[in-house]
Amino acid sequence: MLCLTCNRVRPARSVAEYTVLRAQLITMYGLCACAQPATWLPETLVTGEAGG
Repeated sequence: MLCLTCNRVRPARSVAEYTVLRAQLITMYGLCACAQPATWLPETLVTGEAGG
């Protein structure tokens, strides 16, 4: 639940992740504001390597 970069609580991905524990962690550690990529890219597109 904590961001590995800033050690704060990552943004929720779904409504089910909004819990009392999550709220308490946000008040203790803060909410992650690290830049997230808009979309997920396969590693081959990021590295430029073609597979097989």
